[in-house]
Amino acid sequence: MILSTSDVRRVADSSSQGLIAINSTGHYFVDGLQQGFIAIGQNDAIAWPGLKSLLGRFCPQETEAYVADLRKHGINVSRIMMEYAQHPYTYLENPVGFFSPIVVQFWDDFFPIAERFGLYLLLTPFDTFWQEKNWNRYPYHKRMGGPCRTKRSWLTERNCIEIQKHRWEFVIQRWGNSPAIFAWDIMNEIDNCWGCTPREIDHYLTEMANFVRELELKYWGRSHLLTASTLKATPEGELSEVIYNHPCLDFVNTHLYPGPGVGKPMDAIACTLEIIASVRYALDHIRTPRPYFDSESGPITQWISDIELDKRYHHNMSWAHLATGAAGSGMRWPYSDPHCIHPELRKNLLGLSKFAENVDWANFDSRPLTIQTDADSIISTGCGDAHIAMAWLLKDTRQKGQVALDNLPITILNEWNEGLYLIEFWDTYAGTCIAAAVENASIGQLAFILPRFDQTVEDVALLIRPI
Repeated sequence: MILSTSDVRRVADSSSQGLIAINSTGHYFVDGLQQGFIAIGQNDAIAWPGLKSLLGRFCPQETEAYVADLRKHGINVSRIMMEYAQHPYTYLENPVGFFSPIVVQFWDDFFPIAERFGLYLLLTPFDTFWQEKNWNRYPYHKRMGGPCRTKRSWLTERNCIEIQKHRWEFVIQRWGNSPAIFAWDIMNEIDNCWGCTPREIDHYLTEMANFVRELELKYWGRSHLLTASTLKATPEGELSEVIYNHPCLDFVNTHLYPGPGVGKPMDAIACTLEIIASVRYALDHIRTPRPYFDSESGPITQWISDIELDKRYHHNMSWAHLATGAAGSGMRWPYSDPHCIHPELRKNLLGLSKFAENVDWANFDSRPLTIQTDADSIISTGCGDAHIAMAWLLKDTRQKGQVALDNLPITILNEWNEGLYLIEFWDTYAGTCIAAAVENASIGQLAFILPRFDQTVEDVALLIRPI
């Protein structure tokens, strides 16, 4: 039975606030009011166009306007490193133990801006990418007066670890009480530069996670969520166990550069398949439920010059990420000139955030869906529980003789109970419900036919709830 979209029920739009925690099912987040929360966001940096005007207080109003624009587009989390190690003037310490006045002032000014606009921050204390690239001049290097004799020292030598703790104490004592902190990323791409074994990574994470928690409890009487990111999109073997199931970490965080579809895109489809496979891999390897999302991805090998391709590429990756069961949109690294998330991409996240407002993330206990169609040219993914489900259907525009998303039979296998279900069909770019229907489910199976959409529609999101 097809309904008018005016008949569709809504979950109240909430303004998330307070300390972020894990929901009761372990798959998603909640805020301090126990309202559901997912991480819709991007990567940013203190030296990039959106924030650099705050350095030296050159033009704070520009940064405020930028943050306001992020929030207007549904972006609720920015992942930022507390230094930007490409250039010495944006080191947090230089030399070790001397905290740069201009960078400290940046953070003194930025935390209140983030708090005022309701932007959460996923923070990592070291920019290990540029740190490794500029290793011979980085302040922690032995020749610069630092503690590290080799790159491997970074995670293994006692003196180096203790000096890293000094940075943590400075950061937590000065800014750790900010309500804008979403979580701490203990180390960016901890598997990447240091040549350490999974066991050494495990020991480092255990020590540093416990240290950070104890510091936060000491100074503020509570602690934020902890994670650690990996360069490896799908960690294997011993590293897999460390990353996906470490007992001292609260959620899982990998960087999704799984293959050429993402890293060197020729279209907006191959990246989608790689994201779906990578998210499913992560969820399959998490033994004790905890949220997972990708905190860095994008066209790392070949930047995209065609903004229309980039828009569809980012859109498809974001929806594939969320619909497959990740606890957010995934976080784009710009790989653009100028180096920022372009307005067209922010609009993608606005559409996704409008859809997300209608999902009860606080109680969602998602599992993978099995979605059946008669069309090989339709890519599908989804997740659900007995009470709610989401699915996303995308035309594979690479194939000849594509089937339209129009009058197409769909069967979804899930933990359905027998009875009536409301199916909402969403325009993913606009973030609006464009059609709705009520269908009867048998136990474990819901079959229906897609409504008639415009022939130009390339994808549609479904939100399904019992009546």
